[in-house]
Amino acid sequence: MSVKAAIDIGTNSVRLLVADCQAGRIVPLVKELRTTRLGQGVHHSGRLQPDAVERTLAAIDALAAIAKQRQADEIIAVATSAVRDAVNGPEFIQLCRARTGVTVQILSGIEEARLSFNGALQGRIAGSRQLVIDIGGGSTELAFGGQKELLYVHSLNVGAVRLKDIFPADADGVVTNIPEIRRYVTAAIKALPPLVLPDAITGVGGTITSLAAIAQQLTAYDSEKVHGYYLDTACVNRLLAALAALPLAERKKTAGLQPERADIIVYGIAILAALLDELGSNGLTVSERDILEGILEQLSAKQII
Repeated sequence: MSVKAAIDIGTNSVRLLVADCQAGRIVPLVKELRTTRLGQGVHHSGRLQPDAVERTLAAIDALAAIAKQRQADEIIAVATSAVRDAVNGPEFIQLCRARTGVTVQILSGIEEARLSFNGALQGRIAGSRQLVIDIGGGSTELAFGGQKELLYVHSLNVGAVRLKDIFPADADGVVTNIPEIRRYVTAAIKALPPLVLPDAITGVGGTITSLAAIAQQLTAYDSEKVHGYYLDTACVNRLLAALAALPLAERKKTAGLQPERADIIVYGIAILAALLDELGSNGLTVSERDILEGILEQLSAKQII
């Protein structure tokens, strides 16, 4: 076995994948997630907050320990939107190295999109017009290409945590301003070069995998039922309206939705709905594989991330 580990330090969560990487194949051994909300408030303050930093460092330390227990001989850690946007992002990287021994690389939005594309399509051949959508806490990445050759990549500064900071819910957690949120996201999309409707769309990230679980009313998360699930646009819009209208306490009871994601899920769905509308698409296929697999694929190929 050649055991490698990847840690993704995102705006909403820190995730770990430990896998056996041999002969171009990535066989997952362990997947873990810790919700730390590192990027909360970054959009307004421009800084990572001390409490969020402490939660995140504790999560990185715990996940690195799991990787070592599984005898990973290499750990690659990357940070995305929250850390690259924050003025104290470099300080966080230094603190992480000092406190946990983990060296973290800050990815640009373009690098993040490229890795998500490769990870999502790992193990299968893309069509000539394949789009991968990765909705995160701080940003949304779009990667378009085929045969694993990217034709374009875009990074939008709209994510579920960021939108929650910009458009707070009411006192009960009801998200009352969906039209305004949709207009905000659509304006960001229209600032890009025109998007072309691809032959197929693949979606990754917690918003999209959660949607697949909610659509199937899974009382326990089942990755085999989530991976490969087709989310049609009508279902996305129906769930957006239904979940936005619920008070937070009720939304947390939704089958298939992790309670710690309940306060941001509506914002992530709004991003997806706006993208599908702009593309004129009927829906997308959900992938459990994402940036983590992309990192390990490049590592096993001895390429620099």
